[in-house]
Amino acid sequence: MTSPDQFSLLFVDDEADFLATIDEFFTSLGYTVHTASNGQEALLRVKEHLPNAVFLDISMPQMDGTETLRLIHEIEPGIQVIVASGYASEDLARSLLQHGACDFFQKPVDLMRLHETIERLQTLQDL
Repeated sequence: MTSPDQFSLLFVDDEADFLATIDEFFTSLGYTVHTASNGQEALLRVKEHLPNAVFLDISMPQMDGTETLRLIHEIEPGIQVIVASGYASEDLARSLLQHGACDFFQKPVDLMRLHETIERLQTLQDL
């Protein structure tokens, strides 16, 4: 099985405090963690690091998460993308899942549940 440090994560959110918390949490679990504060930065990180999974906020300035999701999959279709929003509706969640997101989280995010989801993605990749 892939160890956490071989399974890299990219967290994309325009809330700096949230990024710092999530970076510290997943780094402490042994994951390689990259962060980005907007969609453009996320695309650069994807090209630089080709993470195994991306956690993507939908509501961001300049380029929203929906557009970022589409462009991430243009760069590398195999990247698993988990989307999150504080203003989510069922229709938005359904639409994002239809456009290639593998899971959806309502904010505030439960870090333990997110960790379980990432472990599941890691296990699926190992199969």
